[in-house]
Amino acid sequence: MSVVHRFRNTPDASSDDRDGPAAPTGAQAAASESRTLPHTRAGIAWVGACIAAVGVLALIIFIAQNVHSVEVSFVTLHGRFALAVALLAAALAGSVITLVLGSTRIVQLRRTARRYRRARATSAGDDQPV
Repeated sequence: MSVVHRFRNTPDASSDDRDGPAAPTGAQAAASESRTLPHTRAGIAWVGACIAAVGVLALIIFIAQNVHSVEVSFVTLHGRFALAVALLAAALAGSVITLVLGSTRIVQLRRTARRYRRARATSAGDDQPV
């Protein structure tokens, strides 16, 4: 929630002010800071756990609704699997490929950044008077 929304209905903010709402006073700014709580690691973990629980619930429902068996063929491998298992295996394989490619790009960017920092540190050291 932004300062604009918090202080729009304060008594000292006029409704015909064309430049926007009045700036909060020191007391109002202090009050707004005390109303917002800082984000903690525990709070973030809690939200993550709730999202994971909803995801697991959706996964359980998906598996329960797709139990019939299907024929799966890949190159020379053939077999019959539950539809949910086949789809989840395909999604997992796609995720692994994406993670490998993404990790490769991150490593590449980190190496480039490290080389750039070293080059700047070396050139900054050359500019120093002796």
